Parts: sequence; structure tokens; C-alpha cells
Amino acid sequence: MSVKMLVIRLVLSAVLGGLIGVERELHGCAAGLRTHILVCMGSALFMITSIGVALQYSQIGGVDPSRIASGVVTGIGFLGAGAIIRYGGSIRGLTTAASIWAVSAIGLAVGTGLYKAASITAAIALTILILSRLEELVNLKYQGRKLSILLSIGAETEIEDIKELINSCGGKTKKVTSDVAEKKGEGKHTFHVILPRFYRREVIFEIKSFPGVKEVYWEQ
Repeated sequence: MSVKMLVIRLVLSAVLGGLIGVERELHGCAAGLRTHILVCMGSALFMITSIGVALQYSQIGGVDPSRIASGVVTGIGFLGAGAIIRYGGSIRGLTTAASIWAVSAIGLAVGTGLYKAASITAAIALTILILSRLEELVNLKYQGRKLSILLSIGAETEIEDIKELINSCGGKTKKVTSDVAEKKGEGKHTFHVILPRFYRREVIFEIKSFPGVKEVYWEQ
């Protein structure tokens, strides 16, 4: 393989992996831009190496160029598993793990020279990931609720503690608004959250046990 062709394949794999990585980076995922670029480019190099080995040693017997590729498919599963994290009763990172797996396949395709297949797959994968933004907006509209908490001024409980509890139940805090009444010695904090319905009672129960919490309720 010429140097020009080698550069084309590695650069294209880096670009396609980077496009998906940017979306993951903007989504705040641990496996972001650099991870996706390295996975895609590394997979491409594995495929190039596999083809090169098959061509170089073809005269001494049958060499299967797919053996290295199959090893990549197996190995990428361990990397994807590292992106999956358990928060309370929910699982996070499955989409990122799937994107790493898809990026690996894209890299293998580029390494083989299947540029069109790799580009089309990258475009479809990127579209699917962007649609998750729409899914989030739908969830906010139909499942989003306001959680109001009256908290004593100077209490040990912090807003971040409450956010962490919501996250551990598979929820997400979109924003927090606060109204402090110093004369009453308390502050009202309104959390705009997306939370599965079956965790709402549990969240109320847990927050009531926090020090300094006077009242907590879901607004209609």
C-alpha cells in the first residue's frame, strides 16, 4: 500500500470518528472526541495491518485477514464496558458504548477501503445521536417536573447533594432557581428535573432525611 493511500485511510478514519466524538463531547460524555478518534483510527490501522500481513505472507500459505479484525471486535467490547456506569437503579453510558462499537466498525471499513460504507454509517450514527437531543426535549415536556425544597440557611445540605441524589435515581437536573428569605432563615430552591415517575416518592423520602430540609414537594 502506498504512503498516500495509507494517509488517506488514517485521516478519513480520524475525521469520521471525530465527527461522532464531537457529539459525545458536547453531550458531556467521558468518552468524547479523542477517544472516538483513537478508536476509529486504531481500528483502521488494525485492518490495514491485517491486509498487509495477508498480502506479505500469502506465498507461504493461506492467511486470513479477518483474524485481526475479529480480535478488534472482541477487544472493543471491554472498552465499551468501561463507558457504562451504574447510577442507583439506572444505567448510563450505553449510548456511548454503542458509539464506540460503531466507530470501531467504521474504522475497520475505512481500513479495508470501503469509504462509502464507512461514510454512510458515520452519517447515520451521527444523525441517531443528534436525535437523542430531540428525545431529551420530549422527556422534558412530558416527564419534566418542578421539585420545590425549603432549606434552612446555613444547613449542611448543599444543592449539589440534592442533584447527586436525583442523578442516582436516573434523573437529570436541568436548572435550579433559588429564592432566599433571610428573615425566615430559609431558602426555597426549585429544581427543574426529568425523573422517572416510580422514583418520585423515593426522592421525596430521601431528601426529607437531609439535614436542614424543612419541606419538599412536587409542584403541579
